[in-house]
Amino acid sequence: MANAVQLKKSKKRYNVPVIAHFADRSVRFNSIIEAERYTGISYTLIFEACIGKIHKARNVYWEFERGTLFIKYKAHYIRAALKIQEEGLH
Repeated sequence: MANAVQLKKSKKRYNVPVIAHFADRSVRFNSIIEAERYTGISYTLIFEACIGKIHKARNVYWEFERGTLFIKYKAHYIRAALKIQEEGLH
């Protein structure tokens, strides 16, 4: 089980820079895994907040640092959400 978690955490999508917007300041982390280590917020929640699946994770707003990965993952989620909407309408 621990090996499966380590394998999942090693994926590229969890090792991209993110920015956390706390109530009083914004902090840049080198990766989602690093952010999890410092904040105690699950890496999956941080990722979901970055792609827009959830609004915020534990009262913190999260976003990918601007760049190609931001566009890639955000676009992937938007396409998936649209597909789900279309299937629900038919």
